[in-house]
Amino acid sequence: MECDYQPQQCSGCRSYIPKIDFINHINECISIELTCDDCKMLYKRGEAAIKHSENKCLKEQLRQVRDECKEMRVMLSKFHIRFNFE
Repeated sequence: MECDYQPQQCSGCRSYIPKIDFINHINECISIELTCDDCKMLYKRGEAAIKHSENKCLKEQLRQVRDECKEMRVMLSKFHIRFNFE
């Protein structure tokens, strides 16, 4: 248990890495899944440029805001409050 060469399995690539190298591997492994703090999108580190560009992040945030607005309109309509945002 105390041995620095005890193998530990990476949650991304599923490889077994010696404990001494594990933190470095986790910080660089392209198969590790990350979650964007801004849009909450889940993507693998190695696919960030393809699946999570700045534009995609902003579009996802906008989609989430639109969905929240729709939900608010439904809730407000139950109270017979109408707003015209068009």
